[in-house]
Amino acid sequence: MTNAVATIAPAKPMDRFKAELGARQQMLTTLLPEGMKVEKFQAIVVTAVADNMDLLDVDRNSLIKACLQAAELGLVLNKSMAEADILKVWNNKIKKYEAQFRPRYKGLMKLALQTGEVLKIESRIVYENDEFEIIEGTSAGIVHKRKLSGRGDMIGAYCVWTLRNGESQFEVMSKEEILAIRDRSSSKTKEGKVVGPWVTDEAEMWRKTVVRRATKYMPMSPEIARAVHADNVAEGVVEADDFDGDAMDITDFGPEEPDFAEEKVSSLEEKIAARATKKPEPVEIEYLDVETDSDGFQNWKGWAASAIEVLRPMSASDRTAWEQVHRDLLSEAEMMEPSAASAVLKLI
Repeated sequence: MTNAVATIAPAKPMDRFKAELGARQQMLTTLLPEGMKVEKFQAIVVTAVADNMDLLDVDRNSLIKACLQAAELGLVLNKSMAEADILKVWNNKIKKYEAQFRPRYKGLMKLALQTGEVLKIESRIVYENDEFEIIEGTSAGIVHKRKLSGRGDMIGAYCVWTLRNGESQFEVMSKEEILAIRDRSSSKTKEGKVVGPWVTDEAEMWRKTVVRRATKYMPMSPEIARAVHADNVAEGVVEADDFDGDAMDITDFGPEEPDFAEEKVSSLEEKIAARATKKPEPVEIEYLDVETDSDGFQNWKGWAASAIEVLRPMSASDRTAWEQVHRDLLSEAEMMEPSAASAVLKLI
């Protein structure tokens, strides 16, 4: 008689991820927007990962944060809906892959229509063999006659929209302007290679780029303002309003520009008018990173406790300098562990 030993197959990565997500149910409940059930949000996260299994390799907290952004804006992460994406992006600052929320052009247009002030909005690509004319002046407009085939390469994109008062407006971007923004995108591998929709859905990204630019001139709702801001930050956007091959208007300076900083503007509708100014010499502050557990989740409570110990003996000016160095971590801590972050902020 043989005693067979039963073997249990190791859990699949997706099953392990679902279990991890379920274990964080109480934490998620405190983070979700009012009226959203935790089960629905968990389904949103699982859908995002199922559409892109590479997300299993990203920092878990960044994945939850990215999905929260989509949930708060009411944008669907299902690929067939084409409203928003969660991308795997290399963060050179923390030296690891993280998840980033990115609205698609259909998502931005959906949010524009939800304001009630925009009645219709469209975005189109212009190809080199199309007939395309821009009319400026008191009777501004666009004439675009497209061919059914043999249209050639993409040379530009435009967005047209109609306001509730019947007024029609448009925004046009050239190939050079769009590619300048693509080249600045943070959707890259750690080797610096551009990945994501700029490679897999380039035409759609051209359309989104001009829609995002156009939203600066539309009536803004809090939702579309947040979506555009999130996309600007993620893309490290260069807005080339008057592109001449060199000069560009910067809407967001990324971490790669250590010598300059742009003054904050009060509204995304305003064009950047502030001149770049030199940053002051930073106080020597030791960077306090966040420890990660075996499941890939960051220990924000532990980080907050360590931060408090560091801050207590500091002077007021040194605490201000510490806050500047750790601003990004503080913002994330406020989202992931509000009570722990509050204790840190009381010292600053």
